Amino acid sequence: MNPRLFAELYSYGFPSVYYGPSYLGAPSAVGVKMAKGNVVELPRVEFYILENEKQNQDVIITSGYQAYNALNQYAVADKVTDLFRELHVKKVISLGAQVVEEGISSCATDLELLEETYKYGITKTKVNSFIGFSGLVVAIGREKGLKGVCLFANTAQNLTDPEYPDFNAAKELLEKVGEILGIRVDTSDLEERRRVEKELIEEKRTREREESREEEREREREREALSGYV
Repeated sequence: MNPRLFAELYSYGFPSVYYGPSYLGAPSAVGVKMAKGNVVELPRVEFYILENEKQNQDVIITSGYQAYNALNQYAVADKVTDLFRELHVKKVISLGAQVVEEGISSCATDLELLEETYKYGITKTKVNSFIGFSGLVVAIGREKGLKGVCLFANTAQNLTDPEYPDFNAAKELLEKVGEILGIRVDTSDLEERRRVEKELIEEKRTREREESREEEREREREREALSGYV
């Protein structure tokens, strides 16, 4: 939809690389990110504006980055919500995922806003905490008079790479946000990436099964060879 980048937020609290899930305060290393063409970049929060004349409302898209501890998480979220107030943001929609509930669930800054989400087929979450930057932005915004809702998609744990994106969860959230805002969003690229990922996972599982069978056959041959000496 070609939103326009209009602001960037840098912080001393941003590392470069996490060794584990960033939202759980994992160990990290300070440095820079490597972008396309081996260009160095500092980690940052980016703010894009999507002008929506049809609905007579502009949309600010915020792409966050997890700071490395609680103090810096608060400092960054405080700055972000200050900008939202300065721009007269009417509603904050924060996106995340969890492994407990199916479908899209939510929590909000007030009951009226929470009930408003129900008409979009969203259920009230039974999860009792929302870890990380996304939850903090809504909660700090509430203290500054900003209305906000947190939407959760269902996701599966990826223990080998916790920071790897869940394309299916992203697709479901994006479509739901589009429905709420009255914006038609093309999610075909996420669907394609999800399909490719599924094929790669299936290929890996097939390869692992074949390797396991080959190892079992090798053990069987060894047992047969040893039995010839008895």
